[in-house]
Formats: sequence, structure tokens, C-alpha cells
Amino acid sequence: MESQQQAGLCHEDLQCLKGLIPGSSVDLQITTPTAPKRVKTQYIGMDIPNGVMFQIPINPRWSFVRDLLVPGNTIIVRYVLEGETGQVIAFRVKVIRLMSKPFSMLITTFPRSIQTIGLRSEKRNQPGIAVDIVAEGLAASEAVSGVIVDVSTKGCRVALPINQQCPQLENNNLLTLHYKLEGEPITITGQIKNKTQEAGHLYYGIQFDEDQPAVEILLERHILIE
Repeated sequence: MESQQQAGLCHEDLQCLKGLIPGSSVDLQITTPTAPKRVKTQYIGMDIPNGVMFQIPINPRWSFVRDLLVPGNTIIVRYVLEGETGQVIAFRVKVIRLMSKPFSMLITTFPRSIQTIGLRSEKRNQPGIAVDIVAEGLAASEAVSGVIVDVSTKGCRVALPINQQCPQLENNNLLTLHYKLEGEPITITGQIKNKTQEAGHLYYGIQFDEDQPAVEILLERHILIE
């Protein structure tokens, strides 16, 4: 109980952190002077309430990333917590130290708060941003349902469950996202830029078309630490 109070997190938030298993894949968004840099790596463990540890490979491909991991720099960590709730967890930390010996490891501060968004749109207490997707190459009757798990002014990341009823979309497909806000229909258009598969879901990176007031409306109501 004392460690939990020192960490400044409620019991539910702390349980979300404890649900992250060592060796799990995490997404790190690293602050840079220009655009944020995003990389995937592995979670090592945590010392409540002192810090969190991540693996940082030592190879030429990671040299630029390692140069960004200076003490005090801000990192946003995101990961998928599977199970009945199916949540995306995000929290902000700062770099304490990047170690090279005896093995390469990044040590960050312990998060003061976390944000969650549900992958299961039917979970009313964790609704996420449920959307219907009409995409190029699909008939109107083949619209599929997904959940926005990450969003910014430029685009978003949409998760779709992997099943036979959900056809895979392709890079460069044009699409329209449909959702309702307080009963009012909202539409946003964009283009698929990338897709990945992880933890039973397909994730599509979508770039929004420019000058859409609906994007501002979306950001005002739903944003997962940006």
C-alpha cells in the first residue's frame, strides 16, 4: 500500500501496469526537436515507485534512437493489455539513464498517471473510439467496425480484430471513418499508410486528409497522451 501511495497511482492504474509482462512489446514515442520518433522494443520490468526499465538494442540501426535518450527527455509509452478488457495503456515518463553495461537498458521515471482506452467497443466503461470503416475496394455493405486506439492531428491508428468476417485492407486504400458523437454522425476521410499485426488484432496507420473540422472535434473529445 505504501509503494502504491508513493507512486501516486490508484489501485486500478497500478494493476494495469502490473499486467505488463516482462518481455512484452511496447511502443516508445521519444520527444525530438522536430517530430516525435516512435520505436518498438521490449519491457524489462519496474521498481515501484522508482522507475521502469526497457531494452534498447546496441546496433547501428538504433544509434540515432540512443542519441535521443538523454536524461530528462520525455517518452510516451504505449502497449496493449490483453484479456477481458482489451485495453491500450499509455503513460508519460522521463529518461533517467541509458546503460550500456553489463547490458543495454533504458531506465525511466515511474509514471505519475496513466491513460487507458478500450479495444472492446462493447465494454461500456471503456468504450474507446468505435468507428465504422468504409474503404476503397469494399462494397458499401462490407463496412467493417474497428476502434481508434491512438490519434493525433495528422492521423490515427485503428485496431480491427483478426477474423474471417473482417477482410484485410491494403496500404494506400482510401477510406472514411464514421462514428457518432452525442448522437450526431461524424465522418473523417484518409488513407491507409501502414498495417501491422499484434495480439490478435490488425492495426492500420491512417493519414487524415487535410482541412477536416471533424478531426478537431475528435481530438477535443478523445486523445491518448499526445
